[in-house]
Amino acid sequence: MSCTDAGLKLFYNPAVFRTLRPAPTWTIIVAALALSVNAQSAHPSSAPQNTPQSADPRLVTCGDRPPYASRTVKADALVSPDGKHRVYAEIEATALNPQRPPGYSGPLCVNTSRLYVAGESDDFKIRFLQEPADVENGNSLRLVDWSSDSRHLLAELAEWQYEQPGVTHSVLLYDSRYGTFQQPDLAHALNKAYGHECSLDFRVLGFDTQEKIVLEARPLTPEEEEILGVPSCARKPTFFQMDRATETLVSVPEAPKLQHNARVEPAK
Repeated sequence: MSCTDAGLKLFYNPAVFRTLRPAPTWTIIVAALALSVNAQSAHPSSAPQNTPQSADPRLVTCGDRPPYASRTVKADALVSPDGKHRVYAEIEATALNPQRPPGYSGPLCVNTSRLYVAGESDDFKIRFLQEPADVENGNSLRLVDWSSDSRHLLAELAEWQYEQPGVTHSVLLYDSRYGTFQQPDLAHALNKAYGHECSLDFRVLGFDTQEKIVLEARPLTPEEEEILGVPSCARKPTFFQMDRATETLVSVPEAPKLQHNARVEPAK
């Protein structure tokens, strides 16, 4: 769903649509999460704390344990190399309850992530909105870098289910020329690269000197493998280059040299 504002579009990721797309192999799928939730309901003493850990600087949460509190974080802005585009992310974690009331089985915290974009002579306007979903009620947006030609913004979208293990990291690309967004299908790219169904935990590192997207992939934990029902593609950290146009993953022996194109503008 999108709406038009001064000729630009708001890319809107509503929760209802997310549950309709095929479940990716690199995240905790709906059925597995449901089984995990049921198991925790039967054994409340084994339930984890309010995961993921709030100490992770890349994520915004309501806290690790009660009492949970709402918080909003506005990240530093990234200015494109030509100085014509400025963007920043704002992540809002809303505590629905400071602690779990008796008989309440719903989420204690939900997240909403927004991306704001400004042109050379324009004010900031929201262009991307990630809402909480039933399966992934936590999310966070991390801006990584601009491409050297100032056309593409590279970001990492993280999604998770509070009180469940695991965080999904995916690539988000913004095209400043057309105001559009691209989210490569990493699950499909992995299956194509390895020739069978497997999974990895990705981190978005940046652009290399050839404008390829550089990703670090870590093996899943045994717990995540059990929940997913699929093995890790590799047993040690692996680096990949992804071509934006083809969304093809190519494994490389070591981390490629990254280029840093954007200028950081401290949040106000």
